[in-house]
Amino acid sequence: AGTATAILAGCTQESERWVTLEPYVRAPEEQLAGIPSWYASTCRMCPAGCGIIVRIMNGRAVKIEGNPEHPVNRGKLCARGQAGLQLLYNPDRVTGAARQEERGSRKFKPIAWNDAINTLYEKLSAAGSAIGIWLGSSTSAHLHELFARYAEAVGAPPPVRYDLYTGLNGYRALLDANAALFGQAALPTYNVARADVIFSFGADFLGTWLSATAYGVEFGQFRDQPYGKRGLLVQFEPKMSVTGAKADRWVPIRPGAEALVAQALLRLIADEGYGGSERAERAARLVGDVDLDEAAAACEMTREELAGLARLFAEARHPLALPGAALAGTGNGPLAVTVVQLLNVVAGTLGLPGGVQFPPEVPAGLTAPQPSSYAEVQALLERMKAGQVRVLLVHGANPVYDLPPEAGVVEALEKVDTIVSFNSLVDETAALADYLLPDRVYLEGWGYEVVQPAFGGVPAVSSQQPVVGPFHDVRPTGDVLLTVARGIPAAAAALPWTDEVAFIKEQITALPKGAQGGEDAEVRWARFLQHGGWWPETPPESPSPELVAQTPVSAPLTVFDGDDAEYPFYLHLYPSVLLGDGRGASLPWLQSAPDPLTTVAWQTWVEINPVTAEALGVKNGDVVRVESPHGAIEAIVYEFPAIRPDTIAIPVGQGHSDSGRYARDRGAHALQLVGAAADEAGASFTWANVRVKISRTERQKALARLESTIDP
Repeated sequence: AGTATAILAGCTQESERWVTLEPYVRAPEEQLAGIPSWYASTCRMCPAGCGIIVRIMNGRAVKIEGNPEHPVNRGKLCARGQAGLQLLYNPDRVTGAARQEERGSRKFKPIAWNDAINTLYEKLSAAGSAIGIWLGSSTSAHLHELFARYAEAVGAPPPVRYDLYTGLNGYRALLDANAALFGQAALPTYNVARADVIFSFGADFLGTWLSATAYGVEFGQFRDQPYGKRGLLVQFEPKMSVTGAKADRWVPIRPGAEALVAQALLRLIADEGYGGSERAERAARLVGDVDLDEAAAACEMTREELAGLARLFAEARHPLALPGAALAGTGNGPLAVTVVQLLNVVAGTLGLPGGVQFPPEVPAGLTAPQPSSYAEVQALLERMKAGQVRVLLVHGANPVYDLPPEAGVVEALEKVDTIVSFNSLVDETAALADYLLPDRVYLEGWGYEVVQPAFGGVPAVSSQQPVVGPFHDVRPTGDVLLTVARGIPAAAAALPWTDEVAFIKEQITALPKGAQGGEDAEVRWARFLQHGGWWPETPPESPSPELVAQTPVSAPLTVFDGDDAEYPFYLHLYPSVLLGDGRGASLPWLQSAPDPLTTVAWQTWVEINPVTAEALGVKNGDVVRVESPHGAIEAIVYEFPAIRPDTIAIPVGQGHSDSGRYARDRGAHALQLVGAAADEAGASFTWANVRVKISRTERQKALARLESTIDP
């Protein structure tokens, strides 16, 4: 244990750069009173990897903006990115290493970092390969790599990288569909800016889907193209999203029917010859039989109207189809995504402007960590339940909140001898941990992100550096892991770096000269930090995806949990634009900001069509019980006209039992309504195939909303 008696030297070089948040007596050379400094870094509020610049006044971070040089967000930033300051200043942050005598008691006793690191060393050394590592989608790529190397060195399974954000947005289903279609397991870039017609199947690309800020920039270009041309957007979804509100035509499609309608469009293109013989022949080769009348009925339109949409798509010059998040939550997620992707294959724009693009690989072997499949999540849970995991390390994820109760995460945690959380807040999982070893938040720490999806055909590595010194007695998780590894012979050789900064620097300086120049390695490193990342001076040629699958593809109809007689309504869940997958609930700026479509804040509400509300005898402000075959919650009624009468919608993000004072005991967690079964391919859990019933509770609660509450 003597090898783990001191924190590494990475903190020393930072102490030369940063000062405490006290009035300056002798200010650093680069700081002048009243004159701001700006530091470039990477936003970690979601996995998109947007570049940011942070304004520093007298050692304090006071404003976050988008980095105008960054090829992803190009100077723009969403509300969640702006609110990152409140993660830094959150009053509920874990301020140092701590131990919990009794799990779930939430009574943590501070311990010295040397004692904590020595204890972690002893636990990991004794556990050997019987460990589990659970990372989130916003965990820095460098930290994922260090954990992966440690796991491989001791013979443990690779880290699981999964959280609710990637689960609800269908990352893995999209990866698997692309691997099956094109032989490339990567998140593609949809060239929205250069398309002239977009058919979006539930992809809220202006809200929460993949890289919403980047797609927002591209959408502006889509609407304002050269020669006065304006792109046309058709949005298929059961409940209007932020993207649906911007669409030229919003199609209220029946939940679970997205793949059916996509197949029908392909069938019509093939049968009617829309778009010319080449596109029609491709469609005929790739699609099987489909009931066109059923598909039209699912969209509440006639067969002729559906044929008009097929013709609109096929005869566009650069049509583009987007497979949204809800497709991945059905029982046949990857197949449903594949069917929508076939529309892009038929369009013939793969690898071309206005189509689907896969950017070239990043040099020097840097790769983006891929999200784990739900089958891999289940495998880790089964290992835990079987007592095969003696130590569980959790960073950037909150499994207790991120998965439905039926997944049995709490039961699995009970079988683990030692649980260590590196998260900065006591969330639902940290509340059950034995040790808290809090990492620095992203504005205090080092890292990098291999951006995926990339934009403009530009492979990019986004930089993360401390913009202020650490507020509390927190330690970089990378340094903690490297320290512990020194005492474990199997891991010491795999992790030889003195600190995480040395590892990051070695990775980055191996890159060739980028857009900022830098023939010398030290210059490249300095410019990597100064400009917010590395990307090539000129975009390399993007590889053109080649179709691997040549046989017709059909996705069966979605089978829903719950008999339609007992459970008459489809359940539509969606990530909150502001709270995301729930990680934003701990920030009061995001809690108090009104939802862009309902203007509701601080609460969980259920969106019901006014016709349905009248039939149920409920109105705005009524508290109702929403029940599925898997569970029940209570929520406040919000009458929302832009939703199908047979569907109710609930945002995800509230319902925390922990995660700080702003998130705790507020609203309900909608994941209690869904099951934990995997789809047929094991890519995702099936959260979009549930039916529910609604009953009155005879209680009311005022909706906290900005819009007028006076009845007309």
